[in-house]
Amino acid sequence: MIVPKKSLIAIVLSVIITTLFLVYFARVAIVKNFSNDELALYDVKITCLDFHFTTDLELAISHLCLQTPQADINIENMAITFSLAAEQKIQRIDIASITVKGTADLLTLFKSSPKKNNPERLTEQLNTYLTQLEQLKLPFNIQVAALSYSPFSPENSSTINSSNATKKAPYTGQLSVSENTLGFSLKDLQHSVLLSVDLSTNPHKKAPLALKISGQLTPLKQFLFAHKLPLAPAIVKSLGSLNTSGEFYSLLNYQAGQLTLDWQLKDFSLAAAQGIEASGPFELLGTLNLHSKINLNTANLSTSNLRKKTSKKEDKALNSPAELEVEFQHNNRLQLQYSQPHLIDYLNNNALSPLLITLLKDNPVEQLTFQPKGKLTFNLNDQQLSLSGIAIKAESAQQVHQLNLDNMAFNLKHYLNVDPSRNNNPVTEDPVKESPLLAKLNFKLDSPLLLSSINNFTYAPVIVKLQGSISQNHAQTIINLDENSSFTSNKIAMSTKQKTADKKLFSIKQLATKVQGSVEIHHPIQQQTAMQVQNPVQVKRAINLNVKVQSQAEKLRVGKMIEVNKLALNTTIAGNLNNIEINTTATADNVALGNLTISGAVDKPNIALTAEALQLTDLLALNLELPTKIALVEGTLSYSVKGQVTDLTDFEKTPLAISIAMKSVSGEVNGIWLQELNWQQNLQFLAGKLTTLHDVSKDQKENLTIALIDIPTPVSKLSVNTALSYEKDFTISATKVKGDILGGSFAIPKVQWPLEHGHSVDVQLTSIDLEQVLALDKKQGIVVTGNISGQLPISYDGEKYTMGKGELHNVTNGLIQVMNNPAVAELKANNSQLKLAFDALQNLHYHQLSSDISMADDGYMLLKTVIKGRNPDIDNDVNLNLNLSYDLLGLLESMSITEQFEERIIKGLQKNKE
Repeated sequence: MIVPKKSLIAIVLSVIITTLFLVYFARVAIVKNFSNDELALYDVKITCLDFHFTTDLELAISHLCLQTPQADINIENMAITFSLAAEQKIQRIDIASITVKGTADLLTLFKSSPKKNNPERLTEQLNTYLTQLEQLKLPFNIQVAALSYSPFSPENSSTINSSNATKKAPYTGQLSVSENTLGFSLKDLQHSVLLSVDLSTNPHKKAPLALKISGQLTPLKQFLFAHKLPLAPAIVKSLGSLNTSGEFYSLLNYQAGQLTLDWQLKDFSLAAAQGIEASGPFELLGTLNLHSKINLNTANLSTSNLRKKTSKKEDKALNSPAELEVEFQHNNRLQLQYSQPHLIDYLNNNALSPLLITLLKDNPVEQLTFQPKGKLTFNLNDQQLSLSGIAIKAESAQQVHQLNLDNMAFNLKHYLNVDPSRNNNPVTEDPVKESPLLAKLNFKLDSPLLLSSINNFTYAPVIVKLQGSISQNHAQTIINLDENSSFTSNKIAMSTKQKTADKKLFSIKQLATKVQGSVEIHHPIQQQTAMQVQNPVQVKRAINLNVKVQSQAEKLRVGKMIEVNKLALNTTIAGNLNNIEINTTATADNVALGNLTISGAVDKPNIALTAEALQLTDLLALNLELPTKIALVEGTLSYSVKGQVTDLTDFEKTPLAISIAMKSVSGEVNGIWLQELNWQQNLQFLAGKLTTLHDVSKDQKENLTIALIDIPTPVSKLSVNTALSYEKDFTISATKVKGDILGGSFAIPKVQWPLEHGHSVDVQLTSIDLEQVLALDKKQGIVVTGNISGQLPISYDGEKYTMGKGELHNVTNGLIQVMNNPAVAELKANNSQLKLAFDALQNLHYHQLSSDISMADDGYMLLKTVIKGRNPDIDNDVNLNLNLSYDLLGLLESMSITEQFEERIIKGLQKNKE
């Protein structure tokens, strides 16, 4: 049968039209069955679908409803444009609106069992994800004009329908995919952008993967807390009490394992009006600008990768460490404001040291400021962290404390993996040389600290300036202090409670102490040798010091006695707590004062305070207010105080050996010239008592000698053996006192000062020149020559001085001449017997002159005198017995005996005269 050509065409067209008609009316069932099978893999169901083909063969979906376990999704007016000629059939998708309504907790998708991921594993996963994202090729363009999202809440759990579709969703946004560029943004009802994301992948660009993320923290926090966070309720409550604001921006670029990230945080604020738990209110403010990069290639190294041929550029990337590098660009600053009282209460409850608690109370701080600088690097393989520097500032209305930390490096693997149940320090043959560096940093501290513990001396802050470095390994921690480290105090004073015009016992305008050196703290560590592999030696903790300390006090004043412009103490400290060596030299206005040495164990140290041949003229040139005027022309002072401290809590129990020496001292003391004074005294201090160490040798020599005491009655060649003691009061005793006086000499076997009841002093006179004695109280017309010797025993009963059984006798013949004396002439005129006696004394050549001497408590001496001789003028022997009374008080005054001795004796004599 032959069918006409026109009929065949009509039949074909009819079949096509019929097929299209049947397909069109069966479209819903076909699409639903196909889609449900495919979407079931993702636990997604289609609950509504309405679509049609347009005249240009576009697929127009007016309604599409999807149901997932977490949300209901309603898609309105979606147009799918096909390109039948291209390999990719779908060219673009345009959607008027997508409405997402949460039906369950969305963030439960992110819950997972905790896994222990080391940095290498995390880096490998991150590199894998970014590589997959870099290779992502979006198949077609997508444009979503309007996106709305309603988080799940129990009171709003019904599915989306026409009745509630008009309800305004709390979050709206847009989504677009165009030429491998994805853009997404989400806003709240106030049109604040809480999140904006731009993702682009282009293998032909320098950075095949670029990701931009920005947003505002306040609406972003509200968005997160609109969902049930997968955190503990207490943490959610604490985070919910925080008020957060600020803007952030980040740009991520990735190419062949190289990741870079630029991140900015502007106008950041994190505040808690009530605080978290017991922290009290606080607020964290700041701005951050970071540029970071990380090489992720090394984490993916495997045997198969190593066998592949790579380019030089790839080799360099593969061989470089997996390292995160963060560069802090301009304006990086975080400021923490908090409540000081709440902080103190919190620290008290956590058993912090009371000394630190007191220090924080004395120096309240209202805010802390952190300013990182330079670069931060973190090696993901060995967990090495380094930071160029950070500046920390603690401020209050009155004080600013500044701490700068630079060149920091830490081995986090050691600090984060410390097991307190075992010794984390390795066994090594040489701990110092073999132990790797665990941490290091440079520091600079500038802090004015108020210390209530020194308020009795000053209310001014102690200016602390410390600069140096800290390094640590398994074996030791080393703290180095640079020469710029110092402690400075101002306006130091100690006052007396007595009512005086000047209440300051001592004062210092400024005390500055510079510190330089190192402190080594050796940690407990197991050390072994080749013979000790089975039984390593446990090295105990020890502290080694090598420090120089320079202290300088300006304008030092001690009462009205001492005023020094500059007192300097230079100290070196070396050794450890078991064997310390401290040496200090002291100078005042550049005049040497002495040296202090402390050595041995710190708990029982040996001390030695010494000085050798200090020039007394230099010492007296200092501004000293002495009780007695002293003007020396020469002389040296040496001293030594040595001992071992047995109890640091009771220093007075420390036995001390003391030595004092003055050599070749010449000059005036209270107007009296002393020449060539030499004094050596050895003392001991024991149980609170100071006593003299006596020389028990037979050839014991006097320890005090004076060549000349130039007084009206000069004393020369004075020598004394002195002894001192002190227990509440000073006691001075002298033995073997001897010297030359009045042409002869005197000697006192023993004398003690102050004199006590029953004490006596035996004064022995030898060959005294009577002519010089008479010159002390010179009378007109009286001449006496010759030399006498004898002894004068003086007794003291606690109040009065007396003398008994004293005697004087001549040791040479002499001459007595009494002529032209007005008093004698008057006596001769009134008494004939006296006239005969005085006539015999006008020219008496005596061969015997002796006296028995006694002294009453009124200070007058009674001399029972016997004179035998011959007067050639009358050619007759003379034998006279005379009783003479003499004023000893007047004699002592005329002899000008040293002031202290003279005052004490004269005071006793005057008391009895009255």
